[in-house]
Amino acid sequence: MASITDCVVEGLKYPFNDIKKLLGCGVLFALISAISVFMSMKSFEIFRTTVHLVENSTQSLSQMPFSQLPTGDIYLVVALGIISFIISLFILGYQYDIVKFSIEKKAELPGFSDILGMFVKGIKYFLVVVAYNIIPSIVLICGVVLVGDSSALLIISMIAAVLFIIAYFLLVMALNNMVAHDSLKKAFDFNEIIANISNLGWGKYIGIIIFTIIVYMIIMVAVSFILSLITGVFIATISNQALAVSFFVAIIEGLFVDSYGAIFYNRVCGSIYMESIK
Repeated sequence: MASITDCVVEGLKYPFNDIKKLLGCGVLFALISAISVFMSMKSFEIFRTTVHLVENSTQSLSQMPFSQLPTGDIYLVVALGIISFIISLFILGYQYDIVKFSIEKKAELPGFSDILGMFVKGIKYFLVVVAYNIIPSIVLICGVVLVGDSSALLIISMIAAVLFIIAYFLLVMALNNMVAHDSLKKAFDFNEIIANISNLGWGKYIGIIIFTIIVYMIIMVAVSFILSLITGVFIATISNQALAVSFFVAIIEGLFVDSYGAIFYNRVCGSIYMESIK
């Protein structure tokens, strides 16, 4: 049985097995990053315009006709949000394939030939993530909406946090189980999910996940620090080009960093499943 370090180290090396496919995945992340920057800019413009309209009107925001608002920008932000969500589904579908290749012990990275298949797998991945986080989310929302007392809200928030943590650890194996059997139902086969975790050992299972998250965070923080330095240099040397710099950094981060982190993480997740069924 492989050690925690072995699983993580193999995951760190895996994205470099095919740089072209790594960059192919990076293109999807880069698109989302670029769209997010543009959406943030447009959202700020909408907010600024709306505040200006309210300040110069006798009507409140709720009373103001929608036609008086910057509807063109609002529709654009909504459309970009939908496009970003669709791209995210393709990314989740690719992550599904990464887990599948890890379980099947394939050294190569998945390809992009089955676009429709990626989309369908992404929907399955998304539905499982949502399903496992419904209960903690409901608890948190109810706490915020229904509880006025701050001490009670703190307790409910803590309960919700614990539920999110429990859901997350179950979710990792649930996704693995779904991918291994290529069946959405298997993501909710709790007897099999618990049995797989118990077979590996709860301590080792949780340890691998926590260690993987720590390594992932170290990579993200280190690269983000480097990118922030690069951003500072660009802003200092290129005046009045903050937006262009933001787009450049977002694309670089999506193209190389986010794609690497996603492939690394999902590769380790697939390895966890393989260890649990030995």
